[in-house]
Amino acid sequence: MDALSDILKTIRLHASTYFCSDFNTPWGMEISQVSSGLFHVIVEGECWLKLPNNLQSIHMNEGDIVAFPTGGAHSISDQPTSEKQPGPVVIEKILNGENPFYDLGGRPHSGQQTLMCGSFDYDASISHPFLKDLPCFIHIRANETPELGWLRELVAVLSRESRQPSPGSSVVVDRLTEVLFIQLLRHYVRQESSNLGYLSALSDAKVGRALNLIHGEERAQWSVETLGKEVALSRSAFTDRFTKRVGLSPKTYLMNWRMQKARSKLEHTELSMFDIAQSAGYSSEAAFSKAFKALFEITPGSLRKH
Repeated sequence: MDALSDILKTIRLHASTYFCSDFNTPWGMEISQVSSGLFHVIVEGECWLKLPNNLQSIHMNEGDIVAFPTGGAHSISDQPTSEKQPGPVVIEKILNGENPFYDLGGRPHSGQQTLMCGSFDYDASISHPFLKDLPCFIHIRANETPELGWLRELVAVLSRESRQPSPGSSVVVDRLTEVLFIQLLRHYVRQESSNLGYLSALSDAKVGRALNLIHGEERAQWSVETLGKEVALSRSAFTDRFTKRVGLSPKTYLMNWRMQKARSKLEHTELSMFDIAQSAGYSSEAAFSKAFKALFEITPGSLRKH
């Protein structure tokens, strides 16, 4: 298993599309800071996005995608000056079949917009550089990324499934939304590959391979020395490069990730304590319990009982 797949599985990524709706009256939503990620896709028309502490609003065109992987506060509307309702209120009304921004009988204002909104949920309690280095804001402009035609096709399928429910649609929509999140991260990694941080480390020829090896192990088999040899670097060169990119030394990262996996197994499997301890690289439950408590401030036994 590659590193990103393993991380997404461990943090239990779940994505949902709230709605894909037409708006034909003045509209606006005010979204507060939340613990989950959020996204908007401009399926049709154009609108404006406002970020906190930014004097200028961002103009968004048809096909643009914006995401807030860490749930940042913002507002989105048809015009910068339009009145804005709380986001949760709008979502609840639309899901109840009461779209507050669509007038069936009245005369619509100029143009119509179609907006798709949703969220990315994950276990933010897990301490990992991936979560710490998630970007606050991603904006993919349709007119600047013609090479992302495949992404527009994904959005088109997601839009159809959201607007025309059929048997199994809810599962299809959730899975496609998860794919959208992963593709947004991939695009961000390609754009920011020269910067330091965990996402760029995944695409580094040496560090990325080492991360894939770490996340692919079933039992504790890798050490700093063997990882360095596998990526054709000396121990010191490998440690320096890994630490610079990831923000943790390879030894610390290796130990912490094994413990995170052990924690997940304690919470979600029936594996014995001894098997979990061995998979984390410990030959005794006592040594494993001591190291586990030092990291999580709770013993493995107490966590499993809880």
